Order: sequence, then structure tokens, then C-alpha cells
Amino acid sequence: MSRLALIAAALAGTLLVGATAAADAGAPPTARIGASLLTGSAGRHHPAIAVFRGVPYAKPPLGPLRWAAPQPAIWREAHRDATRFAPGCFQDDYNTVWYRQVGRAFGADPDLFQDPPFSEDCLYLNVWTPALGKPETRPVIVWIHGGSNKAGWSFEPNYDGENLAAAGDVVVVTIAYRLGVFGFFSHPSLRGSAAPANFGLLDQIAALRWVRGHIRAFGGDPARVTVAGESAGAADIGYLLASPLARSLYTRAISQSGGYRLASTATIADAAQAGTALGHALPGEPGVAGMRRLPAATVWQAAKAALPAFEYGPVVDGQSIREPLAAAFATHGIGADLLIGSNENEFYMYASDARTPQALLAGLPAAARGDLAALAASQPDSRHAQDRIDTFVRMGCPAYVMAEQAQATGHGAWVYRFARVRPGAGGAALLAYHGAEIPYVFDSHDGWFAHDSVEPELTRLVQGYWARFAHTGDPNGGGAPAWPRWSAADPAVIRLDAAVRGEPAPDAELCRRLGPILYPVPPVAS
Repeated sequence: MSRLALIAAALAGTLLVGATAAADAGAPPTARIGASLLTGSAGRHHPAIAVFRGVPYAKPPLGPLRWAAPQPAIWREAHRDATRFAPGCFQDDYNTVWYRQVGRAFGADPDLFQDPPFSEDCLYLNVWTPALGKPETRPVIVWIHGGSNKAGWSFEPNYDGENLAAAGDVVVVTIAYRLGVFGFFSHPSLRGSAAPANFGLLDQIAALRWVRGHIRAFGGDPARVTVAGESAGAADIGYLLASPLARSLYTRAISQSGGYRLASTATIADAAQAGTALGHALPGEPGVAGMRRLPAATVWQAAKAALPAFEYGPVVDGQSIREPLAAAFATHGIGADLLIGSNENEFYMYASDARTPQALLAGLPAAARGDLAALAASQPDSRHAQDRIDTFVRMGCPAYVMAEQAQATGHGAWVYRFARVRPGAGGAALLAYHGAEIPYVFDSHDGWFAHDSVEPELTRLVQGYWARFAHTGDPNGGGAPAWPRWSAADPAVIRLDAAVRGEPAPDAELCRRLGPILYPVPPVAS
């Protein structure tokens, strides 16, 4: 099914029990949450997988709850339909534009990619489970989507959890969280409140609390929860690993291309400064109370105009996040088993002929520029050089640093390098691009993707690694090529490509030298 048809079917509520599923599975699946009975549907390809869509985990963050901590959902109805996805969190077309860029490289019609409905009333999650009503619970993978913390939604076709749940014998949960100015914002008048910032991160924590309290109803094991995500979702997982509010809510973590926030030192003062600028950009320069009464579209458009370069993400607020990630991990380590990695060419699709490697280096610490310039000089042209620098600094090296910090606290760490380039012109244009690994994790390959005999086998291997990690904390087994456990003394990764193999970690020695320069630990205030 094409992406457009899949989205259209989901939004129309037609992804219900089909004729075959109804005949095989009988009545639609149900799950009880307190006094409410949820009615879901059977999987399209795997009728034994029960699917529950649009399950509320928090109250709608509207009116006075805009820029406030999420409040638990209150379910009063005896029966609740869970066969339709809820709207995505309020955003613009940033995410759809990204999909069109990728699709265009493979010859896809841009009209295949359309925005779903968006709303501030969006704090819902979705569950795919192979274990409904069965005596033994299954491990849970909670997926946090990417999109620069200003876009994306929990039910993108790339994140359809049915095939992963079936192949991995795991419960898959995908969650929504507030985005952009609604999720990652502050204002001077919010200082001293119970939640002065990091609303999107608090949403993720609230969803994890809901999973801990209710996932048994879907056959999930609350003692075996793996948080997983890509890009901004993986970066947010870094903050979940550091947040005192989240420590008891997961047992393992999977971070796909998310290490770039390791260099962030953003504070609540930075977020509040952005909030002040937003207030000045709105008619009448309202404070938070006035801004809470404005339509979401008005606030969003004002933020785009007033804060065009603002990087949305968690900040040190003294409550949910108490210190920058580099300091938190250096001081406390990472207290969970960790599967982490990056793609070979994360930033090639973003590189520009109008930019030079020298301009990129100018924004990095002076002490690291010589080594990074040498790294860039090994590349055939400017775009490859930009990609080489950015991929190392923002993704590759942070994965090594975080793996070492998990190992230092006695936890297992496993690092991958995804290097598969799809065949044909699309692969040549994008290489192993940012996000390329996701369809292999979910077995959600769109029909317009170029593929050959590699894709089914690589998908099988990737899903097996991810699922075994969720089951046991070790991705090895199942006859798959051995994945070396991370060791500071002998750093190695698994290369996920047409040939899957363990190998010495690329640029590990360079990362060891430059890590303290690129991700410095701020001095402790006296």
C-alpha cells in the first residue's frame, strides 16, 4: 500500500478488522483500563497482532494546560473506540517536506506525502501487541518519533508497529508529545512554577508512567520497557536517561542518531529569552496568560517569524533536567543497557554546495579544527567533507562517548553503524542518510523505495537485534552475525549493510582525543 493510501486509510478509520482477520480472530480485540473497555482491531498483515489506536494518556493540553505539566487522562466512558489514530500534535509541514525530499530522490510522486490532521489535543499513544490475553507478558518497546522536536507524529507509516511486534514478539507503543513552541518553550513568568519548561519531555515521561501503570492490560511487561527513538526522539531519550523523573520508568534504551545533544548547554534562561521574543512578536505583546488564549496557529506562526533559528529541545530547568547531558553522564554515568548508533552519511542530504567545510569548522571548538580538517580532506568533494565532519561530531562520536558511559556504570552497550545504500539513483543521491535505518527496524519499506535482495535479510537481522535487546539486554542470538559488546579497551561496532559484520569502531581514537573538547563537562559551580 502506498504511503498516501496508508495515511488516508488510517485517518478514515478503515484500518480495522478486514474480512480475513475477522474470520480468523472473531470479535475485535478488547482491553480493559479501569472501568473503560477499549475496542481495537486486528493487524492487517498479522491478525494475531491486536492494535489499539488513539489511546489518551493525558488530558488535552489546552487553555491553562498549554505550557503546563501534563495531567493524567480521566476516562469516564464504559466503552472507548480505539480503532482510529488521534491527530498529530500541532505543527506545520516540516516533516512532510522531509518525506517529499527523500521520496523525490527515489522518483516518488510528491502528492503521496500529505499532512494528517494536527491539533493541540494530541497526547495519545498507540499499541501493537502479540500478547493480548496470554499468560506470559512480553517486553515493551516505546517509540519516540523524530522531527527536530517541532514535527512528526506517532503514526507515520514508517512507525507502524505491526511487523515489529510480530517478528520480535514484543509489544510496540508509539507516543505523541507536544512539539515546537508548545513543547519546548519557557517564559520569565513560568520561573518558579511546577513545570517551567520541557513540556514535550514531560509528556514523554507521562506516557512512560501510563505504560508502567497499564501495559499489563495489553500483555506487556512493565519491568521490561525499552525506550527507543530516532533523531530528536533519540536525543530526547538522552534527556530521559539523565532525568530524575524518568529513572524508574524504563530498563533499556535504543538511541538511533540522537547523540547530537551531548554538546548542548541550553538553559531555561535561553528558553525564557525565546519566550520573551515570542511575546513581543504577538499583537499587544501578551504574557503567558494572554498567549494561552490565542489560537495555536497564531502562536505557531509568530514563533516561526520571531525564532527562525531556535533549536527546540529540552533545557536545564533545575527540575526535570538538572545539568547538561555531558555533565550528567560524566558524573552519574548512564544507568541502563544501551543500544546506540548512527548512519554512515547522516548529513549528506543536508550538505550544500553554497557552504564550505571551513565554514562548518569555524563553528566548532578551535582545538578540534585541525583534526577535523584532516578528516574532511580525505573526502572527494565539499559535500562529502561537510557530511564527514557533521556525522562524526554530531552522531558518530557521541554514540561512542555514551556507550562508554553506560559501560562505566556496569551496563551493556552495543554500537551500530548503519551503512546500507539503497540501489539506483535514489541511493546515490542520499547515501546512508539520516533516517535510512527506520524502515528496517519496523519493516515498513514504502513501495517507492528502491530495493533488491538485501532488504528482506537486512530487515530480518535488524529487527532481530532490536527485539532481542528488548527481551534480554543483549542483541546477539538467533544465528545472526555476532555484535561485539562495546569495550573502551577494544571499541567495536556492528556494520549494518549488505554484509553484516562486527568491525573496529571507525574513528574511535579520534573521538577519544576530541570528545573532551567537543562535549566539555562544565565546571561545578562553587
